[in-house]
This record gives sequence, C-alpha cells and structure tokens, in this order.
Amino acid sequence: MSPSASTQDLAVHLTALPDREVAALLVARPDLAAPPSSSFLALAIRAGAPGSIEHALAGLDAPTLAVAEAVVALSRPDESRRAGGAGPTEVAEAVGNRRVGGAGGASGEPAGGEPLGGPADHPATPADKADRASLDCADLVGLVGLVAGHLPLPAEQVTEALEHLGRLALVIEGRPVAALETAFGPHPFGLGPWATEPLSAEQLPPTLEELSEHSASGAASKPIIAAASVEMLQALTWGPPAGTLRAGGTAPGAAPLIERGWLERSSDAHGRTRFILPRQVALALRGGRLTREPLTTPEAGDLETVGADVVASEASFHAEEAVRLVAALLEEWGRAGGTIRRTGGVSARALARTADAIDLEADAAARIIEIAAAAGLLGLDDDGATWVPSSQAAGWLTDSLPQRWAPLALAWSGSARTPWLTGTRDDDGTLRAVLSPDLEAGWAARLRARVLALLGDLPQGTSATPAFVRAALTWQSPRRTIPGGAISAVLAEAETLGVTGGGALTEAGRILARRAAASLDEQDLGISGGPGGPTDPRDVGRAEDAGGEAYAEPLSEDEALTALEAALAADLPAAVEMILVQSDLTAIVPGRPAPELAALLERTSVVESRGGALTVRFTPESVRGALDVGYRAEEITQAIGRYSPTPLPDSLSVLIQDAARHHGAVRVRAVSALLRIGDEATAAGLLAKPRLRDLGLDQVAPGILVATASAGQVLRELRATGLAPVTEDASGHLVVGPATAQQARRAPEPTRPGSEHSVRRRRPGRRELTTLVGRLRVGQEALQAAGEAAVATDPVHALAVLRQAQSSRSRLRLSLAGPDGAVQERQVRVMAVEPGRVRLRDVVRETELTVAVHRIVSVEAS
Repeated sequence: MSPSASTQDLAVHLTALPDREVAALLVARPDLAAPPSSSFLALAIRAGAPGSIEHALAGLDAPTLAVAEAVVALSRPDESRRAGGAGPTEVAEAVGNRRVGGAGGASGEPAGGEPLGGPADHPATPADKADRASLDCADLVGLVGLVAGHLPLPAEQVTEALEHLGRLALVIEGRPVAALETAFGPHPFGLGPWATEPLSAEQLPPTLEELSEHSASGAASKPIIAAASVEMLQALTWGPPAGTLRAGGTAPGAAPLIERGWLERSSDAHGRTRFILPRQVALALRGGRLTREPLTTPEAGDLETVGADVVASEASFHAEEAVRLVAALLEEWGRAGGTIRRTGGVSARALARTADAIDLEADAAARIIEIAAAAGLLGLDDDGATWVPSSQAAGWLTDSLPQRWAPLALAWSGSARTPWLTGTRDDDGTLRAVLSPDLEAGWAARLRARVLALLGDLPQGTSATPAFVRAALTWQSPRRTIPGGAISAVLAEAETLGVTGGGALTEAGRILARRAAASLDEQDLGISGGPGGPTDPRDVGRAEDAGGEAYAEPLSEDEALTALEAALAADLPAAVEMILVQSDLTAIVPGRPAPELAALLERTSVVESRGGALTVRFTPESVRGALDVGYRAEEITQAIGRYSPTPLPDSLSVLIQDAARHHGAVRVRAVSALLRIGDEATAAGLLAKPRLRDLGLDQVAPGILVATASAGQVLRELRATGLAPVTEDASGHLVVGPATAQQARRAPEPTRPGSEHSVRRRRPGRRELTTLVGRLRVGQEALQAAGEAAVATDPVHALAVLRQAQSSRSRLRLSLAGPDGAVQERQVRVMAVEPGRVRLRDVVRETELTVAVHRIVSVEAS
C-alpha cells in the first residue's frame, strides 16, 4: 500500500463525492473547470498534475502549507512499517517529554497505533467514502493528533487545515496525492529518506540539545558519542540531510553514527561518498519538531501609528504633487514627445530630457510616465514613433484636483506595470525601457492588490514597513515568490500618489483596498488564505448555490472615481488665495494655493520648497515660461498683484519688463526647423557655437537659418544658451499657449503599453457547474462500462494511459493523424513520455518513432 494516493485512488475518491462537493472543487480550483474533463479519471489526472498542484499550493497560507508538508513528511513506505521499524508515532513516543513544541503524549498518536498511511487511514467500502466530506472521523482524529504532535499548531487549527486540504483534493483519506510529495521535493522540512534498515524506538538517539550539552559538559562519564559525531549531527539535523565527502577528505565522526544506524552511507553519480541522515533519526534529534521556528503570524503591534491629521496632510500634499508632475509631463511631451527606440520603449535620452524638464530623477520620472500612461493620458502619434499627450489629456488638465487625481490612483491600483525595473536588463540582456512591453508583468497587478488589501486590514493610522509587508504577504502565500525590491517599490508608488501618508493608508486608499480585496476574492475563489479566511472553500458551496454570485462585487469604475474624488477633497486643506512677494524676488504662499494661483505660479516661478507653505522664486527663465504660453508683461504683473495684499516690489516689475523686452528676439519656424533672426551678428554667432552643432544649423539667407533638428529641440537648445526664442507659424504669427492645447485637435487616442488583452479565468455559474458535473458522471460511467477495452480520446486520459503502459511495458493500439490528415493505426510500446511528445516503438514494423501529442487521436489496450 502506497503512502500517497495514486491517480486511481483520487479518481475513486472524486467519483464518490456528492455533486455539490465536486462543484465546490471545480470552483475552488478553477484550472480544473476549463477546459472541462471527460470523466472523473481525467479530472483526477489533471488534479494530480504538478502544475495544478502548484497552483493550489500557491493559495495556501503558512500554517496550512506546513500541515500539507507535514502530511508528506510523516508518510513512510509500507516496507519499513512491516519490518517493525519506528515510524513518526514511535518517534514521538521515544522522544516523550524531551520533545519541544506541539502536543504530546497519547494524544499525538493515530487511532489504533497505526502510523500515517496504515489501514486505519482508508475506508472499507466506497459507500463509506460517499458518506464523508474528505476524511472520516477516525482518520481525522488520528491524523490531527499525529500532525499536531510534530507542528507548533493547536489541534483545532490542524483540523481546519486538513479539512481545507481535503476540499482541495490535496489530501484524501489521510494520504497526500502523489504530486504533492513531488511539490515539496525530496527533503520535506529538510528531512532525509526513511532508514533502509528498521530502527526500533530504543535505538533512536536523544535530542540534539542533550547530545550537545553532554558533549560540552566534560562529564566524567563516557560521552554517548564523540564530539566529531555530534558536529556531524548538528550539520545534518535541520537540513540539508545529506552531505558529500570531498575527494581525499575524511569524516572521523561518521563511523560511530553508521554503527548505531544513525547515519547511512551511499555514493553519488561520481562515486563520491555521501552521508544521509535517516528521517526518523532526524525527528528524534529534533525532539519531534518539524519546524525550527514557531509558526506565528507577523504582528502589526510593533508598527508605528500615525495621526489621522498627519496622514491626511502628507497624502494630500503628495497627491497634489503627483497631479502637478503629470501635468508637467504632458506639457513637456506636448512640445517634444517621448521618442521610441528601435527595440521598444522610450529612449534613454528622451527619459533623461523629461526627467530634467520636470525636475526629477530618472527612476521617479519613469514612475510618473507609467502612471500617466496607465490613466490613458498618453498615446502614440500617427507614425507610432513617439509618445505624446492623448486626446484625454486636454480635458484632464481642465478638471479640478480631485478629478485629476482619482483616475491616476485608480489606474495605478490595477496596473500590471513595473516601472522600478526601468534601466535594468532582462534575462536576454536587453535593457528595459519605460513604456516598453518588457515592463508588463501579470504578478505586478496582483501584488498591488495584495499590498492594498493588507494595508486595508491594518488599524487606521498604522504605518506599514516594507519588511512587515513582505513578512505578512509571505505568511499569506509562502509559495508565491515576490521579486526583490518589488514591495518597497509598490509602497513608494503609493506614497508618491498620496494613496498612503506617512506609510498609513488614507481614506481614499481604503476605497482602493476594498476594491482590491474584492478583486482578489474573485480571482482566488476559495484557495487564497487559510481555513476560515476571507475566501475559505467552505464558502464555495454558497457561491455555487448562488450561481457563483456570492462574493461581493467591487465598486464600478465610475463609483470608485466618485468615491476617490470625495475622499481626497475631504483631506485637502483649505485653499489660500494670497501670496507674499518679497524684494529678493521670492514669494510665499502660506498654505495650499488655490487652483488659479497654483497655475499662475507654475507658469511664472520656480519652486524652492514645498510643505506647509509654498516658497517660489521669480527668475527670467520662469517669467519667460509665462510669456511662451501667451501672457503679456502687463498681464503677468496684474495677475500676481491680484493675489498680493501689498504692492509688488519694483524688482519684480523690472524683471518682468526686462524678460518681455528680450522675449521673441529669435523666432523659430517649424520646417524641420527654420530660424528667422533680425540681427545677422546673432545668426553668425549661432552658427559658430559648438554646442549647437547637433541642431544641423545652416544659413540660407541673411538672418535665415534652417535646422535638421525638430523645432522643440531647437527651442530648448537656444534657451539653454541664454536666448529667448519664440515659435511662429507658417504665416509668421506667434504661436502661444500650452503645447497640449495646441495638439488637442490632432491628439491620438490613449494607448496603454504592454499587453492589449488581459486574460482572466471566468467563474462558472451554478448551471454551468451542474452541466460539468453531469458530464463527469456520464463519462465515468461510460469508462467503467468499457472496462479494459475503453478507448482514450481525451488528451489527458490518453497521456495517463501512455504513462501507465510505459511502466507496465504493455502494448497499445495507437491512432495517429498523419501529415495529410489520414489516420494511421500502430501497435506500439511506450519508451518515454516527454513534454509535448511521446517516443514509441512500433512492434510490427520494428521501428522507433517520436510523435507529437497533438497528433494522437486515440489510445487503447492492444
């Protein structure tokens, strides 16, 4: 009798389940529902496949996963049990009071003294299987006692975990499915194989702590084993359980251990000596424990708590700053867009230029660019060679602050982009660029949802650290690996957007968190978390009864946008419509500037500091920015004066008039570009400047220059030399106003980088589940009626028959589709079943052939 459940065992178990529980399994493990299986045997083959097992394990939390691994670790082959050797129960008895952690005594033994995998773990008849959900009462009590005796978990939690694993068809009748053993590898919990020679309970060693203490005490009595042997046990006890002796090396402590049966010797493929610590010996040395550390949930009690006012203040500041940066990005790319490199994504030069224009580091600029693209504010030009503001950008710029922020936050929360990887290289050595398809990652969207849901579960004002978030997410799903730096990057994005303030979730953030939690529930559908968690499979039956509609639907996009706008508006401080201008050309806004004042200062000044108050400075360059978009000198002075409670200092008026006098001395016309200069000496000076050589300047007439570079690039380079050029149209008229407004008429539709189509597994409803289960029943009855003469036409069933024939070396009749579509029949023996193909030997033609799996029409016994 095998310690694990075979495919046939699993098929019998699934067949005996009532329709309701079969439907619940299909909902809890949606990869089994589509495509539908033809019979319970085909369903069992798919349910026991490594990929499906790994998908199910990915949704288990740490305690449930530990129970699953314990069931595997405490299973042992029948040969050792029949030989009278000590199994896990006997180890527990031998350790006795020395065992640390977990329940002890007789309560840790299976019913009837049977170790895991014994006869008591199996039903007597199929009728008994149909009468119970996953384990009968006796099996459950015995298995709970055994697992709880080796794990630091209470029996109630172990019971819930085993029931959970039973509903997922990972542990049936007290035995793990075969692929579950493979999923945990050859050394579950760092334990080696069971001893080849049986060991009685009296032959087992004391705990490692006792051996170490006895060896170090220097007692007058003879030590149990030498110090060298104790050191070997210390190295092997907690894994890895095997060690290889290097060439020419010696292991003086090995001989006494081998003599006692506490260590086994073998050799590897290269003939080198290997020492292996048997599983029951390691359990005894550990004191019966499977885990070295306790299984405790990461506690949020040690995290810092931030006041609600501080959270709202910091978050609203960051939200306003994020909106300002996106607006600055749209203006910059309205003048000169983000050119796309040949391999995709924005070029490094365009990213550096954009980062300099919006005064950010390259990585922060990449974050802002990706957020803007996710919100649909960017699109590709007609040539598909440049990212420019989309048709939605002009309308977005005219909205209020909450209305502009809400779509940014909502788009970010569901984004599958990884902007923090910009500038790194992929596995092929290709440099990842912002807005490139390489930055698309399906796990990123789920990670953002998991982080938001976790933050939403914390008490209000709790400031989560990256270390805590990683520990908590790892506890929720240990089998879901999180790339390094991803959590810190997601938390930084949330802080940048104002979803969090001081590390604590805002009210707007909690709206996103509830939406994310509902989305996770819909995706996981019963396997995320542990028993009794928010998506416990016990709720699957309720979902099935309601036609798959039992889970709370998340807010619609419009509802979420409205709620986010209201939440941010409530957190924003009162707007201030006053500016205090000083003679040194600095000015202070004592609070958050009103939208009109903020727009004016954005055009006419540069920011020196932000915080409780805004400090700006007026410079010739900043005033020129206002002149570039159509302001006149008098209008700038009047606009600033309206918000100043005192007359403007003369120094500011002189600065504005001087900037206006120089403004427009050079005019740029877009040819690729044409420069019209009134002063021939100035034109000659431009031609002589080495810095402007890349513009491709050439004089075509006195005072008339042409450039091969774009008009936007010419404007930037001339301004960098200290000139104040302006743009004119083909008729010689000045072109003023924001660049994004100019292009609204010809702006492209929004384009989002990465995948154009998202793939989501649809949740089957009640009627569809009923149909699926009925099809399984009919298919299984037909399969049983056919008996050995059954023809396997289902690909999953056919592969199972091929693997079985390989192990039994039996002959098969194979129907193959030839290149011309004609079906051929072959009498074959299976040599190997490989991914996507099968190697066969034709017994009639005495030839070998390799066949693609998709060419196999049917398989039957010969």
